[in-house]
Amino acid sequence: FNSLNNIYSLALMKSDRTADSILKLTELLDFLVYRANMDTVALSKEVQLLRNYIDLEKLRYGEKLNIEEHIDIANDRMLVAPLLLLPFAENCFKHGAAGKDGIFRIQMSLKANEHELVFKVINSKKNHQDSIRTFGGVGLDNIQQRLTLLYPKRHELIITDAGDTYMVQLKLNLKDA
Repeated sequence: FNSLNNIYSLALMKSDRTADSILKLTELLDFLVYRANMDTVALSKEVQLLRNYIDLEKLRYGEKLNIEEHIDIANDRMLVAPLLLLPFAENCFKHGAAGKDGIFRIQMSLKANEHELVFKVINSKKNHQDSIRTFGGVGLDNIQQRLTLLYPKRHELIITDAGDTYMVQLKLNLKDA
């Protein structure tokens, strides 16, 4: 709904970004409706979903959002479970916040080869924010249960609350699949 409201605002302003934003939302919805129930999807499609989601969030935050992205994938056709990465990005935006300087910072890295996938997200947060409590509810439990079902004994999820930042790192062993 936030994305639709942001696109509505762009349309009212007759922004050149309106059409591109609608396309990104369409691609996101297409993935959620048609690919989310598949056993696996190409990692490149998962990355595109992530980028579309982030681009829509950029509409909402504007210049107050700083995202650093580093993606290194050995083979775009590698297969992973659908919606594997998106929940971590969603949590950044749901529970993250601008730091002391007023800028909401997110660092995202993905490195994948035929043996291993490592996805790491670091986001700024208010110093007094209790991230473990806000992130550690039903969402984290669901993610951990899903990883246990999809990648039994082949995953590691590390969550670190470092005061003014929050870090999540997912490691998947892909060679024993």
